[in-house]
Amino acid sequence: MIADLPDSIVKGRIDLMLEQPYLSSTVARYPLIDATQSDWCHTLATDGYNIFINTEFCKTLDKEELVFVLAHELVHCVFGHIDRRQDRDPKIWNFAIDYATNLMLQDFGFKMPKIGLLKEEFRNHTAEDIYELLTDPKSKHFLPKPDAGTGLTLECETPFDSHLEPSDSRSESLRSGDTPSTDERLRLRKNISKSLQEKLQSRGYGPGLNQSELNMAEGGKVPWQDLLAQFFTGLRKDNYRLLPPNKKHLWRGIYLPSLGVPGPDHIVVAIDTSGSMSDRILSEILGEVDRLRSISQCSMTLIQCDAKIQKVEHFDECEETQFERKKMHGRGGTSFVPVFEWITKEQQKNGMSLDCLFYLTDGYGDAPPDPPPYPVAWVVTPNYYNNFGYGGVIEL
Repeated sequence: MIADLPDSIVKGRIDLMLEQPYLSSTVARYPLIDATQSDWCHTLATDGYNIFINTEFCKTLDKEELVFVLAHELVHCVFGHIDRRQDRDPKIWNFAIDYATNLMLQDFGFKMPKIGLLKEEFRNHTAEDIYELLTDPKSKHFLPKPDAGTGLTLECETPFDSHLEPSDSRSESLRSGDTPSTDERLRLRKNISKSLQEKLQSRGYGPGLNQSELNMAEGGKVPWQDLLAQFFTGLRKDNYRLLPPNKKHLWRGIYLPSLGVPGPDHIVVAIDTSGSMSDRILSEILGEVDRLRSISQCSMTLIQCDAKIQKVEHFDECEETQFERKKMHGRGGTSFVPVFEWITKEQQKNGMSLDCLFYLTDGYGDAPPDPPPYPVAWVVTPNYYNNFGYGGVIEL
């Protein structure tokens, strides 16, 4: 901990608190840990709560640069950058959060080391916005993923710090205790960011603070449609599908290739048709799922279930669904178990495969205790009851 760190690091921490007093309480809340002897921390790193330091690297920095890198890790923690990654590509997300962080610190007058990532075009963008630009092939900022076959590489292989998942086993032996849970880290960020914002505004620093980034740090909501789309993106395959041809144009006698990077081949959508889910909500969600399904050209099995399976339908890649005219069956109690049991039986009996189960519900029901061998996304209403234990949650 602090007492075990070299004097230069302790002094750099004190300088940060004295020179940037609005960060003083923030500096005191996040642990600094010496990771010099590890084989993975070559500069600095954070898991969203603990800050790991390679003291040999810090010796190569002057006083102002040392203050910068300490502040850089603190910003990652305060803005929840590690928790906000979700299913995005880790390496490109690391670039996005470094761009967002470095611009903000530059605006506050910090001196950035030469190896830092900085692009003026990303000013006032959230890390999520920057990630979209870095992954959009049409953007001039596009960063292709490393590919041994094509020789493509990122523009910089080693941003000056590393970003770990809180559960990363590499840092376990260095931590003095358990890392706070996701909810605990969010509560800490809310308290710190509120205090930080008040101090900045009182000192005239308000314009330098990226308010959108701060809102995301405090748990600001991302539109559920975007989260759903990100989940579909995470299910995409890496191979190119030249056959079969695009079925949407076969009726015209035109043969075009399928999507170069296809989405899932088959998804299962389960609908909680108990009385707590309105037709309007179900229709809206199903419409968005079907839009994404049509883009990725995948088949879909639709299951209506309250306390038991009420109806099962299958739709091919290009088959129209007309959800707005669909009648919901059930409106009884709620249990999620029958859907999982149905999928298991189909897998064993007919060899059915699926890329993901999307379950539309308010959460008030019993789920199987053990996670299934396929991804699960719970698409839930506000004020849902989180009784899932596994899977991703997309809140409306």
